Formats: sequence, structure tokens, C-alpha cells
Amino acid sequence: MKAFESKARVRPVFGVGLCVVDELLRVEDAGVRAERTRYLERAVCAGGMVATALVQAARLGCRAQVLSVVGDDEEGRLVARALRDAGVGTRRLLRSRRCPTSVAVVLVDARTGARRFLVPDRRDVERRAPRFDLTPIRKGSLLLVDGHYPVQALRAVRHARRVGAVVIGDFSDSRPAYHELLPYVDHAIVPAAFGETWRGLSPRDTLFALRDEYGGDPVVTDGRRGALALVGERPRRVPAHRVSVVDTTGAGDVFHGAFAAGLAHGKAPFEALQWGARAAAACCTALGGQTRLMNLQEMRRAA
Repeated sequence: MKAFESKARVRPVFGVGLCVVDELLRVEDAGVRAERTRYLERAVCAGGMVATALVQAARLGCRAQVLSVVGDDEEGRLVARALRDAGVGTRRLLRSRRCPTSVAVVLVDARTGARRFLVPDRRDVERRAPRFDLTPIRKGSLLLVDGHYPVQALRAVRHARRVGAVVIGDFSDSRPAYHELLPYVDHAIVPAAFGETWRGLSPRDTLFALRDEYGGDPVVTDGRRGALALVGERPRRVPAHRVSVVDTTGAGDVFHGAFAAGLAHGKAPFEALQWGARAAAACCTALGGQTRLMNLQEMRRAA
């Protein structure tokens, strides 16, 4: 009963975005410059930006629920089963014959853990997505969006703003659809390349530009250099943790999920970012984005 009561006090985390199947190949040369290259290890598992973030949030003791769509196909069943097994609610995960589940082929360099993605063109599929049920998102909830399904993502962030939910945005680049979402995002988490392509900005200047134009508390991630966040008017760095890297797939998604979990447990944003950095480092030590995720006990011991 005590465990149930404790979890009930944790704010719920919802996710609107991508759920896919990852086929990972750990190869001798991820650049595939030669006519033939060997793969050393293969894994097939659930992936996707929001899906992976929610699995990490659930592992950290959150009530996580996905609001998305997968195909009415074997790959969609694999994704749904993996999410349920991880403790993520799938009651509002839609199945659609019009939106086949995407499979991403991921080439992981055996020497460095860097990866290269081979992905389908999802633009038409995402435009045909059915309306997601947003009614569970209420005041005090946390909402993760990754910019996929842009029409549904915009509905979700506007709904979150109306009801008083906190929005975390995971935006990989500076495309116009993401800028349409940014006015409704409380914590935009973007890579250093976002500011470079947006306005030729450094990570530090990107923080101030995002805050001044869109409000909220933005964060810029910078690979091995960790992340940079505004604390008041001062940029502060969240250092990356040193680990033996096997695969960097999903590390950013896990960062977002652990950050959301930290907020859900009542942590201040900077402390929640430290949760994200620890979880992202652990993720890099195994093949696949959802293979090595920190649990709540590990996170508390590491604090």
C-alpha cells in the first residue's frame, strides 16, 4: 500500500510522438564505405523518441501513458507489447491500417557507438494520423512531445496550455513545425545544431534566444560536453558522465524521459536535468535505446 500511495503522488507523464521498431546492427564500419561490411551483433526492439522516453519515465516510478498510433501490423503489436511490459499505459495507443508501423534500421559503429539511421519517409503517414485522445492530460500532468504527428502535437500542446500541464519538447532540428510548437513548450530541449542552423548561434546564445522569443526554460544538449541550461539569468552546464560507450541510440530520448521523471517526482529543473544526464550515460552502455535504463533506486543512490 505504501508503494502505491507513493507512486500516486508522482505526477503523471504523457507522451505524444513516435513509436517504431528499431533493427540494430553493430557493424565494423557504420560509414559503410566498403562494398561489404560485417555486423557483429543484431537486435530488434521497440524504439522511437517518445516511446523510449516514456519507458525510462516508467522505470523511474512514473505513471506513464502513450498517446500515439502504430500500424495494425506485427510491428505495431511488438511496440505495444514492449510498452505494456515496461509499465507504460497503452490504452490510448491507436492501431491504424493507414499508418503502418515504421521500422528504423540503425547501424551502430562497433568502435565508437555512433550510429546511422535508415528510416522511411513518414510525412504522409503522419499527416494521415487519427486524432489522439487528449482528455487524460490535466492540470499538473507532464507532456512529452517530439514534434512527430505535427497536427496532433500542436493540438496536444495547446490543450496542455489550457489545462495547466507542463510541456517538454524534444526537437532535433529547427524545422518550421517545431517553431510552431515552441510557444506552448515550458522546457524545450534541443541539440547544439538547432541554434547553428536556426541563426548560427552558439549553445549559450541559443539558450537566451529561445527564452527571449518563446519563453520557458530551454536546454541545449551538446553530446560529450553535456547540456547547458539557464538557471535564472546564468547558463549552467550539466556534465555528461563518462562510460564505456556501446551504442548511443536512444540516449537523448532517455535524457528527456528521465528529466520528465525528475520533474514528476518534484525535483527542481536543474536536478531533473542531472537525472537525465545519468540515465543517458547508462543507456549508452548497451545495444538498443531501451536495453539499459536506470531505475528509481539506482537514480537515488547516484544522487
